[in-house]
Amino acid sequence: MSVSTKTLQISGLFSPLEFNRGENLLDTLNANKVSISQSCDGNGSCTTCRIFVLKGLENCTPRTEIEAERALERGFEKFERLACQTCLNGDVEIEILNPEPVEDQ
Repeated sequence: MSVSTKTLQISGLFSPLEFNRGENLLDTLNANKVSISQSCDGNGSCTTCRIFVLKGLENCTPRTEIEAERALERGFEKFERLACQTCLNGDVEIEILNPEPVEDQ
């Protein structure tokens, strides 16, 4: 693992994911085919990609203006974040609150 590569641990997922410093959390999850609801294309308006940061909140970028507005409207705790509005700068452990539903085949 290079110095710039960090790890993302997801509650319930045994193997941590690797990412590069500064990567967007939702992009990292999508690139690794991790199931998470998302309906506004990462614009921060729907809040379906809400996650809990269990460890490493200090390694997440501060809330964007859009995320801060949604957090205030919905009464988010400090550890509740929108994956689409969060970039990662170090090791983080999260819980996904709204996994994407599996469609019947």
